[in-house]
Amino acid sequence: MTDGRSTAQQSLAAARGIGMPDPDTLTGPQLEGWHCALCGRRLLADQLLGTVEWSCGSRTREVELWVCRPLCGEALGGA
Repeated sequence: MTDGRSTAQQSLAAARGIGMPDPDTLTGPQLEGWHCALCGRRLLADQLLGTVEWSCGSRTREVELWVCRPLCGEALGGA
């Protein structure tokens, strides 16, 4: 099952043991890398979780998702 993500993207998320969030449920600041893609808090220190494909209308683009460093409770809890 690919869920629209490439194998490399799935491997990156799997290596951290964190499920990739659905980009359609994220806020603008989360998609832009200002807020954690998992907990939604403003990022002061971050790390790349992986990339997802996000569509707006007929346009699709790859978006890098960033998370808290150290990992936030949502990531550690198996979000």
